[in-house]
Amino acid sequence: MNHRSESKKKISDLNLFMGLMPYIKPYGHLLITSIFLIFCIIGLDLVLPYLTKIAIDNFILSENKGFVKIFFYSTDSFVNLAIVFVCAIILIFIIDFFQSVLMEYTGQKIILNLRKKMFEHMLFVPVSFYDKSLVGRIVSRITNDIENMNEMFSSILVFIFKDMTLMISIMVIMFFYDVKFALATISVVPLIVAAVVFFSRISRKAFRIMREKIAAMNHSFSENIGGMNIIHTTGISGYILKKFDKLNYENFEAGLLQIKIFGTFMPLIELMNLICLTIIIMYGSVRVHEGDITIGVLVAFMTYMKMFFRPVRELSEKFNLLQNAFSSAEKILNILNTKKAVDPEKPLPLPETIETIEFSDINFSYKKDVPVLKNISFNIKKGESIGIAGKTGSGKSSLINLLTGFYTPDSGEILINSKPLSEYKIMDIRSKSAIVMQDPVVFSGTVRDNLLPDSKNKDDAYLEECLKKAGCSFFFEKGAGLDFEIGEGGRPLSSGEKQLLCIARAFAFDPELIIFDEATSYIDSESERKIHKAMHRLMEKRTSLLIAHRLSTLGGTDKILVLKQGRIVESGSHEELMVKKGEYFGLVTNEKFIDRNIV
Repeated sequence: MNHRSESKKKISDLNLFMGLMPYIKPYGHLLITSIFLIFCIIGLDLVLPYLTKIAIDNFILSENKGFVKIFFYSTDSFVNLAIVFVCAIILIFIIDFFQSVLMEYTGQKIILNLRKKMFEHMLFVPVSFYDKSLVGRIVSRITNDIENMNEMFSSILVFIFKDMTLMISIMVIMFFYDVKFALATISVVPLIVAAVVFFSRISRKAFRIMREKIAAMNHSFSENIGGMNIIHTTGISGYILKKFDKLNYENFEAGLLQIKIFGTFMPLIELMNLICLTIIIMYGSVRVHEGDITIGVLVAFMTYMKMFFRPVRELSEKFNLLQNAFSSAEKILNILNTKKAVDPEKPLPLPETIETIEFSDINFSYKKDVPVLKNISFNIKKGESIGIAGKTGSGKSSLINLLTGFYTPDSGEILINSKPLSEYKIMDIRSKSAIVMQDPVVFSGTVRDNLLPDSKNKDDAYLEECLKKAGCSFFFEKGAGLDFEIGEGGRPLSSGEKQLLCIARAFAFDPELIIFDEATSYIDSESERKIHKAMHRLMEKRTSLLIAHRLSTLGGTDKILVLKQGRIVESGSHEELMVKKGEYFGLVTNEKFIDRNIV
């Protein structure tokens, strides 16, 4: 079932915005304030060419220097006009400063909220999602891709809004001055729009490939660093390097494609700018010569057009970042759109105790038409211990995945106290159970943190007693006890010590149902003996389900179920099954033969 893949569903720009809106909405008041400040900046920017026109037509070239009205202010002094001009520039600087700080703050708050929501969502998606996803890619989504979104929220979207508003305003003002001149000036605008649309499509594709390659490299880093001991001891570093080089070069090619796109787009915009200025100078000179417009209007048109192409250039630069951010947004929303595990609308109340567990005619498959479990039926009573035996791939661990609600059966039902498991809140059932897995899961932090993440309701004496019951006295021998620091991957604990700590964690949760999923695999004989003792102490007066590769672990269970190719082919106690000399007898005999040959 190692068909791990990542959703590559493409999302339109509109749907991207709609998908991100719930994370932007809480900070709408900050965005509105920032947009208001942007309007103030745009208004002041547009005033400057107007003041330049007045200075040229009414003071520099005019012989009759009378009073000039500037909105609500009249003056006949060029110095006063210059003071107004300087005040406008200073005001633009002050407002722009506050707008930038406000927008950066808003962007950081949105990213904070988005990262939190994404991690929270990932805590409640079905376990099947993680079985089909690569760890490196998931980490890349919550780190690199979220960080890519930061630039979009903090500056790109607002500046694009600012630039678009500025360009539209400039066109309106030019039409107000002279319709014919304005039409001639904006004749290149349709070409600009066509270029933006064309380059947006191919640029998004390039950035999408880049995000996928970066995620693949992150996974490669994570996988190879975790297996560095094997890489060194097997001498496959050359193969690993070659494999990484291929990924790295593919990422380089994707980046090169993006550079080529951007390198073509920018000169094209500059060419259109030159064409537009040429039209303004040539056509404007004719209009000035004919007396249709003043030199001040011509200069204003040139200034406005320069202002028009400034945001076009900025848009082309930000457009590059925006496409990258949109590519990241696609990846993020594909995860956020993954459905969470759903509880029933009217769940049954949490049972006081789990009296019975029943598998009734269960059929299950990970892939369609590839059955893993077939017509599985058995029951477990309170306080009873059931062992599950079978060869690798017989479906043993799949029983655990169904009982814990990680997956749902294709047909049949799992009953808790004669009620369907699907009618309970799965977290209610999980709160009464604990699982000790084949690969012990230990988190970075102290031993106390690993026993109970929130141990405020349990005193140290209780936690220390749990450690002693699990045979973890070595933590006290090392001096630190509950405050012993554990590093990444459980370092410096051995495999056996990590497994004992997992059993201590189960003691701390005090479950009614305890599940052991091949808890003694890959453990040395001394550690196995300690784990067996700890397991039997934990199983006392508890309902337990044991899956074991080493059949000696199942010797003390009340009943053993033997699976073969997804079916229960035998059931009974150890002694009864040995007398039958069937499948179980063959497994035990084979294990003893292997043990003798190893010795």
